[in-house]
Amino acid sequence: MKESRYNISVIYNGEHLMFNSRTIATAALDRPALDILDTVRQGNEVKETDLVKEMKRVGFLVDDATDELQQLEMNYNLGKYEKSGLGLVIAPTMACNFACPYCFEGTQKGIMSKELQKKIISMASNFAKNGQNINITWFGGEPLLAKKTIYSMSEQLIEICLKENVDYEAGMVTNGYLLDEETVQKLREYKVTFIQITLDGLPKTHNQKRKLINNSGEPTFDRIVENILLVKSQGICTSIRINVDKETEGELEQLLELMMEKKLGENLYLGHVEANTDCSKECSENCLSAEEFARTYVNYEKLLFSKKMQTDYPAPTRINCGADYLYSFVIDAGGDMYKCLNDIGIKKNSIGNIEDLEDFSQLTQNPNRNYTKYMTWSPFDFKKCRECNILPICMGGCQYNGREAGEPICESWKYEIEEYIKLKCDAFG
Repeated sequence: MKESRYNISVIYNGEHLMFNSRTIATAALDRPALDILDTVRQGNEVKETDLVKEMKRVGFLVDDATDELQQLEMNYNLGKYEKSGLGLVIAPTMACNFACPYCFEGTQKGIMSKELQKKIISMASNFAKNGQNINITWFGGEPLLAKKTIYSMSEQLIEICLKENVDYEAGMVTNGYLLDEETVQKLREYKVTFIQITLDGLPKTHNQKRKLINNSGEPTFDRIVENILLVKSQGICTSIRINVDKETEGELEQLLELMMEKKLGENLYLGHVEANTDCSKECSENCLSAEEFARTYVNYEKLLFSKKMQTDYPAPTRINCGADYLYSFVIDAGGDMYKCLNDIGIKKNSIGNIEDLEDFSQLTQNPNRNYTKYMTWSPFDFKKCRECNILPICMGGCQYNGREAGEPICESWKYEIEEYIKLKCDAFG
């Protein structure tokens, strides 16, 4: 028997807390449990008592022959190359009604052609016929500038999935400004069950950052919040991303109070504004580092705890995001395909154009360099990740950022995991 390499110990309020990042087990260890750990750390054998069995069950102890890193790598690869479904992020237009300073989207015009729509439908049909589920995320630009396209494609996709008896799921990332009762009803009809909408701080800050492209000066915050309430009232799961930078981090408490008054406090999550694309470089001085964001996030979690609201907690993952998954693609309005949302609209980063595919197996049988870069990148190739005790909940972090930097960029958990363990302890008294 030996101690798990993914144990993290914290002494808090006189208690010895233990957290395992592979199983997410958290416990306060008593003297007998600490004695068992001391024994195995010294390389000595322990009798398989009920306590030892329980410590093994939750992952604090593992068999001598167990190679946890190897197991983790196997599960990572299983997740990356799983073939149970097709995930498509579709931008029916790259145009936008907003002119946010950190975003390049909206500079491109036009709506996806009928021919391209048919090609995407054909691709989805091909996968569905092989028994693979279909998951769609409507993106942009601002997807609601192309409502008719979304409705038409959704109807066809749903029909295909019903015919082939596979699951269909859909969500949307929108700025929320163009939502109204009729649109929300249509989205429900076409099985959009999740919507993400972004706010940039308190009303004054938000209105300065998220301006309409027509330069009318009309504030956008209040209308977006009204539309969020509309979406939520119709039973669609709504997530409100709060963009956090040096300007908005000091507004989080007031913003939470404001959202709580509107019964939206539970819908908020913090998003790290990063200057990781060419178009956002000019905003880099206003961005928080990963470590600064981690501190901001844990302080926000403490704020939630003080208000008796649900707090976040790390969870194990096979892969970090859809960009790491074999059958996950981002498709822009011109048909160019990508592996990552950060690449959308940047042709040099495309993995090909869907119009050029005679057979969709070409994507994997003869992948281009951009595709293979994503699919062959692995945190297990880096010593810092192999030796890290939070690898199971990080898996190397954002691959896009990691490849840009030449090595994985540590996630915020790295810097504040002990604070989260303490917070968990407080939550359970």
